[in-house]
Amino acid sequence: MNKLFYTALVLVSFMACSKTDTVSTPNQTIITSDSSQYSGRLKVTVLDGTNNNSVINGAQVFLFPTFEDLKRNFYINTVSSVSGTADFGYILQGNYYLRAQSGTKGDTNVVQVLGQKTITRTMIVR
Repeated sequence: MNKLFYTALVLVSFMACSKTDTVSTPNQTIITSDSSQYSGRLKVTVLDGTNNNSVINGAQVFLFPTFEDLKRNFYINTVSSVSGTADFGYILQGNYYLRAQSGTKGDTNVVQVLGQKTITRTMIVR
């Protein structure tokens, strides 16, 4: 009886297991309309400092909540620039740190997001 019980338990365990596919890059939801008084819109323009300050398409812009997170590279969101602009949409008001990267070039900056305002920060990567 005991042997039959353990055999059934092992079989049930194997049948309960299933493989799940993991997504290496999860989809991000960018909020593009908001009426909250506690959030503002953040846009980042990325320029190439070595090429007459032309806009950079495809630059990665990272958003960090604190300076410690910036040092540890623990970002809360990243957006690629399209036509030179990375639009984070509406985020909670507060102070944030930004890092823009294009290849080996980069720039780091700080931004204050204000409620019910659109903030545009220009970053020049060199």
